[in-house]
Amino acid sequence: MPYNNFRTLTPLLCMLMLASCISRTPVSYAKSVDNLVIRFRYKVHIINGLPDNAKPLELSCHSNDDDLGHHTLWKDQEFQFKFGIHFWKKTHFVCNFSWGSKSLNDITVFVNEVETRTCRETGNCFWKVETDGIYFSNNDQNWEKRFNW
Repeated sequence: MPYNNFRTLTPLLCMLMLASCISRTPVSYAKSVDNLVIRFRYKVHIINGLPDNAKPLELSCHSNDDDLGHHTLWKDQEFQFKFGIHFWKKTHFVCNFSWGSKSLNDITVFVNEVETRTCRETGNCFWKVETDGIYFSNNDQNWEKRFNW
C-alpha cells in the first residue's frame, strides 16, 4: 500500500475503533457517561395489562414514514417495535388504542427530545394499558399514568 493511502486511512480507522468502543459502553456506566453517549436505537413496548380476555386491546401505530399495522393484544400480550432516530427530522410514533367502547387516538408513544431523554438509559419505552388508562415506564417497573380513558 502506498504511503499516501495509509495516511488518509489512519484517521478513519481510529474513528471507527473509537466508535466501536463507545457503542459497547455497559448500561451500568450509562449515567456516568450520559453526556458523551448518544443512543441511536430505541424499542417501544406496548403491553396489554387489562384484567381478562373479555375484550381484547386493539391498536394501530404509525409514524410519518412507517405504518406498523393493526394489532390485537390479549391479556398480558405485548407489541413491540424497534427503530433508529433521525437527526435531521423528527422521529414521532403515534398509536390509536381501543378497548370495547373506549378509545384513545393519536397517542404519542415516542418523539425525539422527550423519550430520547426519558428512555435513553435502557433504550426502551414501555406503555401499559390498564382499565383506568395508559401508563408509561422506562424500566418496566416504575409506572406513571399518562392518559385516562
